Amino acid sequence: QIRISVSNLDIPPAFPGVVKEGIKGLVDVAVAPKFDMDLEMIYESDGKPGRLQAVETAESPINRHPVTGLPVWFSNSHNHSRKLRDRRPCGVPEVGMTEVFYADTMKPLDLEDCEEIKRASEKHITALSMEPGDVLLVDNYRALHGRDVFQGDRFHAVTWFTWDQNEAWRGDERRIVEKNAFNQAINQMMDWLPKDFESNQS
Repeated sequence: QIRISVSNLDIPPAFPGVVKEGIKGLVDVAVAPKFDMDLEMIYESDGKPGRLQAVETAESPINRHPVTGLPVWFSNSHNHSRKLRDRRPCGVPEVGMTEVFYADTMKPLDLEDCEEIKRASEKHITALSMEPGDVLLVDNYRALHGRDVFQGDRFHAVTWFTWDQNEAWRGDERRIVEKNAFNQAINQMMDWLPKDFESNQS
């Protein structure tokens, strides 16, 4: 099983424990609603002193498709592992940088596993050229997806489709996310932070 960290906040390591716990609770309230996953706030999971990370609970990277029952790779390791992401241009500020850990040890995925994930993913790439006005629907349970470098704007929307004819496929979880003022302020701060498009090719 693996765990993925989705956010970083660097707190001065010398802060008293009670202050750190207060910050941890505040971040939990502000960050968790932004993600459709169960998160745990953990200090220094990546070894950096004072760093607070929002980390997904342990999940299997391989699941069975809800309709066909076939085993499928259902994990964002190819996108969220630093060992892979740092080799390509990335404009995400450090607060939004991600990492993938082995769930049992909380150690980042090793280079050998990352390279195998990269090899298997890239072996089956099918390029699709899109024009303005095109719409692409992707079943996350059946396909990895990504994009190459491009110029211009894009509109990215995420939705959940259900199968009302079959109760077992539909599920019963419904989430309504309301963005409060603190959440909106964090989004504005993310937009304001400088973006570093330099990548480490080593």
